[in-house]
Amino acid sequence: MPSIFRFFTYNLILLAFCACSQEVSEHPSTAEIESMGLQALHGQNKEALHTLRAWAKRGNTVAQRELAFALAVHNDQYVDAANWLKKAAQGGDAEAEFNFAEANYKARLGLKQNYVEAWTWYMAASQQKNDKATFMLSRMCKYGEGVPQDLKQSVYWLQIASEQGNAQAMFLLSNAYADGDGLAKNPVLARQWLENSAEGDFPVAIQALAMELEGNVDAQEKDKQRAHHLLKEANDERRMRWNQYQ
Repeated sequence: MPSIFRFFTYNLILLAFCACSQEVSEHPSTAEIESMGLQALHGQNKEALHTLRAWAKRGNTVAQRELAFALAVHNDQYVDAANWLKKAAQGGDAEAEFNFAEANYKARLGLKQNYVEAWTWYMAASQQKNDKATFMLSRMCKYGEGVPQDLKQSVYWLQIASEQGNAQAMFLLSNAYADGDGLAKNPVLARQWLENSAEGDFPVAIQALAMELEGNVDAQEKDKQRAHHLLKEANDERRMRWNQYQ
């Protein structure tokens, strides 16, 4: 479901659109729909929910996704939420594709765990450059979830997720290059992806980079100072974003 960052984005959108607006657009923009989604989800506004449902019935995939999110907070609405989320995914909404994959992978919204279905929708979202979905393809290949276990394929998807900007994937790709796990060892690329992951604010990578700098017997004073700052940054990132990583 929506992350804390999406929640803050919604609040900014909400300031731009009057929450109590009496005018309901026949052809709403994405911003209008997501503003209405915020009212329905966090405010549990029945009028907003009614409007979302009307838009969803017209085939608007964003409205279908937002309606699903709003319904998903109620146990007795899981079936309806799953149906709308699937409709949005089938309509090509990347966020719906990822969340429907998650629902199948983690047995949410009353669905049974279904790795095959999860793979299908993670793949669809990945093709729309959803880095979290691509990361999950790598994970599923590594552990043989819904597909044959294949370390090389896992690394393949890890590389794509890294190129799409997933900091966690970058860290694992760095480890793969360092250990020669599924590809040839390459210390240079291992360090490069570790740096990239740290720049992406992945706490584990920040800490690992700091320890690498500290452990270098030839480290200069500037490297030691950088290591100290990185360790502090890693601790700060862990506190602020502890729930953002799988």
